[in-house]
Amino acid sequence: MDIEQSLDLDSLPAFCQARVLVLGVGNVLFGDDGFGPAVVESLLRDYAIPDEIYVMDVGTGVRKLLFTLILGDVLPNEIVIVDAVDWGQRIGEVKVISADELPATKIDDFSLHQVPTSNMLRELQDQCQVKVTVVVCDVGILPQRIEPGLSPETAQAVQTASWKIATQFSLEPL
Repeated sequence: MDIEQSLDLDSLPAFCQARVLVLGVGNVLFGDDGFGPAVVESLLRDYAIPDEIYVMDVGTGVRKLLFTLILGDVLPNEIVIVDAVDWGQRIGEVKVISADELPATKIDDFSLHQVPTSNMLRELQDQCQVKVTVVVCDVGILPQRIEPGLSPETAQAVQTASWKIATQFSLEPL
């Protein structure tokens, strides 16, 4: 008996049924850390998202979702993580990288302004054969107190990142 026969796939949450997950990571209350959620908002507003692709703002809770996926019986073919980073590059610079390119220094800790859960992303890629892509925007140092709203450079980067993701998955503009 294969997994599809043993599971009622319709009873799984929609994100567990998708072929591709696009996960926006970040906290909108801390300035440019809201980059990931802003990209999700842009994608949902500006593009037709087919049923096989699930786009979700996961806030700062991506670890729990990734852990759920790792333990589950059904995995997506691909996960795209969208997050803000401070890698000392030009503010607003968008890069698309693989899980292999994530800094090893981020394996054991978590920070609201760094690519999260590198170890889980590598495990999904290496042990579960899920393609992992990370879309990052360098945002510089984030505020230490609540300051909602994106800088002009990061707001422009939201459009760049949305376009890159839409192009990667042939999403039609609305």
